[in-house]
Formats: sequence, structure tokens, C-alpha cells
Amino acid sequence: MKIIFLDFDGVMDTARYELILRISGRPSVDAYGTFFDPECVWNLRQIIDKTDAKIVVSSSWKDLLSFDELLDMWEKRGLPGEVIGTTPYTLECRNRGDEIDLWLKGCQEECQYVILDDIDGSNFNEHQLERLVVVDAVKGLDEVAAERVIKMLI
Repeated sequence: MKIIFLDFDGVMDTARYELILRISGRPSVDAYGTFFDPECVWNLRQIIDKTDAKIVVSSSWKDLLSFDELLDMWEKRGLPGEVIGTTPYTLECRNRGDEIDLWLKGCQEECQYVILDDIDGSNFNEHQLERLVVVDAVKGLDEVAAERVIKMLI
């Protein structure tokens, strides 16, 4: 199974898009949170279409929304792919990398994975760094990062 551990802030919702919405006088949030940048959504769709990867939410949004609310948001916003879970949070997890390791340990299938985030490798475990794609939080998931993810999952 192919998995994308997906962060939202800085990856899917970007400072660039928030500025565009603010300047145009349009709302930037709904009942779920900040709107995702359409360019980032398009790039995620390209990854999903080419790899058939499933999504596991590693974003802190998993602490704000229940899994059912995340699924509801995914459907109502017309987002690509299938969200199959969230990384767990426990007291023994020191960083996001530990949460990912814990999710992988509980997975019943062998997983080929990529981590998409806007935070550097210091929040992940050393053995995960080759699977980490760090994006610029201003522009989020761009075409270059999407192509890198696709190559890692094919």
C-alpha cells in the first residue's frame, strides 16, 4: 500500500493563498478551518492519480477535528484521494516521526510511504528522512514537490 503522511498547514493551506483571499475580500475559513490552496489540491490530485496512494493525516488538524469530521471535510471540499487514518498522539511520541512510526507499526499491510510536511527533518526520525519531502510554507505543495513524491512512490 502506498501512503502519504500529509500535513495541512503550509502544505495544503498556504500563506500565499490566504493573502489572495484576504486581498480579494473572500472568506479564508469554513467550519473545518482554513481553505486549502487550489494549486496544492491540484498537485495532490496529480500524485493520487499517478500513484493511487492513500492519505494518513499527520497534521495537527487531527487534534482539532475528529476523524469523521476530517472525512466530512474531505468530501464537502471535493478533495482528492482517500483518507484512511490519522497518526496517533500518545505521550511517548516525542515528535511527528514517532507518530508516523507508531501508525506504520499498527498497519496490517506493507507500506511504501512519503511524508509531506513544511517542517524540517528535526521533527522526524533519522530513518524517515529519505522519505520526507519538505515544502515551502508560503507556496505549499508545488509541482516540483509533487513530481518528487510521485517518483518516490512509483
